[in-house]
Amino acid sequence: MQAITTFIASLFITSFALAAPLTEREELTLSLNQLSQIEASLNRAQQSARTGINERYYFDYPRIHSDITTLRNGIEHYLTPARAQPRDTATLAGQYREEKTTP
Repeated sequence: MQAITTFIASLFITSFALAAPLTEREELTLSLNQLSQIEASLNRAQQSARTGINERYYFDYPRIHSDITTLRNGIEHYLTPARAQPRDTATLAGQYREEKTTP
């Protein structure tokens, strides 16, 4: 599991290092695309896997899919924040002229 995590991290680092400087939004959108590609690769690997859940050692595909979903949801939530709700406004004083008192 650690190896796949390291692999995923290296994909992100490599792609960011080779690209021209992008905005944060562009980088995060690129990350979402890469997560989709990783998921597609994992789906292909899962279909061709020879070990099942009953084996002593197996790759936990449901867990990594859950982790990718968590990453995707976090990035999407950041990229599309909920509209700020209007807040209650305090009553304005309206009187801004002060008289300086001499001591």
